[in-house]
Amino acid sequence: MYFGFQAAIGSRIGPVWREFLAWTRFTPDQLNRAVQEKLSTLLEMATRHSEYYRRLNLDRRPGERAEDWLRRFPQLGRAQVRQHFADLVNDEFRGEIRSPESVSKRRYDWLVVKTGGTTGVPTTVVADALSRDWGRATRLYAAQQCGFPLGTPYFRLWGSEQDLLNQQYGLQQRVLRSLLAEIPLNAFKAKETDLRKHVQTMLAHPQVRHLMTYVDAAASLAQFIQAQDLTRPKFNTIMACAGTVTPEFRQILEQTFAAEVFDKYGSRECSDLACECHCHAGLHVFAPCAYLEIVDQSARECPPGKSGRILVTMLNNRTFPMIRYEIGDLATWAPPERCPCGSSFPRIQNLQGREDDLLVTEDGTLQSSVFVRHFVGVSLNRQLIREWQFEQTDRTRFVFRYIALRQEGLADNLSRLKDSFQLVFGRSATIEMQPVTEIQPSASGKVRWVINSYRKHDSRSATPIDKPRLSQ
Repeated sequence: MYFGFQAAIGSRIGPVWREFLAWTRFTPDQLNRAVQEKLSTLLEMATRHSEYYRRLNLDRRPGERAEDWLRRFPQLGRAQVRQHFADLVNDEFRGEIRSPESVSKRRYDWLVVKTGGTTGVPTTVVADALSRDWGRATRLYAAQQCGFPLGTPYFRLWGSEQDLLNQQYGLQQRVLRSLLAEIPLNAFKAKETDLRKHVQTMLAHPQVRHLMTYVDAAASLAQFIQAQDLTRPKFNTIMACAGTVTPEFRQILEQTFAAEVFDKYGSRECSDLACECHCHAGLHVFAPCAYLEIVDQSARECPPGKSGRILVTMLNNRTFPMIRYEIGDLATWAPPERCPCGSSFPRIQNLQGREDDLLVTEDGTLQSSVFVRHFVGVSLNRQLIREWQFEQTDRTRFVFRYIALRQEGLADNLSRLKDSFQLVFGRSATIEMQPVTEIQPSASGKVRWVINSYRKHDSRSATPIDKPRLSQ
């Protein structure tokens, strides 16, 4: 029924899913040829039909391998995406997609995607219908890898702006949730009463043995369950997303929920990119959808075992080609040997994503920082803020620092952001909206986008997940 409903609204997820499964059975040689073909098609399209890439004059040389051609392309950063948004769009769609505020008039078509601003720099891209369907296929495959294939009931501890603002979900979204057998829990609601309700809901459905979740929201819930000595829900598997699965996070989730934890990696602008299998020998890159490079500061390819910057080339987005996009994370390649699970998909290991601090609400419970990124980078992203940083300085005091892109509409945008923060942290919270000219890096040289200075200096709020995190 899921595939039939998707077809009715215009999606081609059915045939795309069958093709994705075919890729999972490829030998290494078959996979390499298939990737070469997709990469060649994308680069040829971009150099002919995207003004941004056409200006680079990067025609393919006779006999040139697709990977070698790719390496001659410049890296694509968030600043370039913002500056050249319209020029990146495929010529066929430039009349429709003129700005990040464009909206398709067709029922199932391209979609403007606003990122959560995890780097403190909100970015807007376009996902066409084909790339959206391949993104759905990666989500189905990741769930299958984590032990709950399509139709298996699971809890989804995820951010819900509609629930937070007491808004109704549309009929289409409600039907899809039912077909996916999903039980939603709002990660943006994390006060003590909310966390108790989450636990009660889980315990009321003991037959549901799987959890998909923001990793820090699940870690916060686990810490709360331990601190309050509550009855612990038990799961077979947990798919941990939208953050770095540190050893400390993995340990507290395994201890609290008696579950096998699977790390899934991705982003809003690139969709899902990789996921662990049951062997836990690294994260398998979803080869039909993305070509990943790991490079050093001089843009040289890193060998297995050496950490470097991740560059992403999206293989199925012909409307808005993203080639060698610097996503802002670090990782190392796993050894080239085939995974014990039998998959030929390449593997990354020691993924070092950004690690935001957990925040504290007015009643003392821990809150995932994902909601900050969601409101700043997605739902209230009006292309008015270039960079931002959110810091908790006391139990009820917060500072939102920002560098403005322009002033028109900024005051209203900041007011809406402040109201949204207030909903999460409570009426007693004081939130200062502070304009700055520069976001200062920490002593380590890294820029932190969500900081909890209060929790670092208040021993009463220390928890087992306050230990030093290995990727920092």
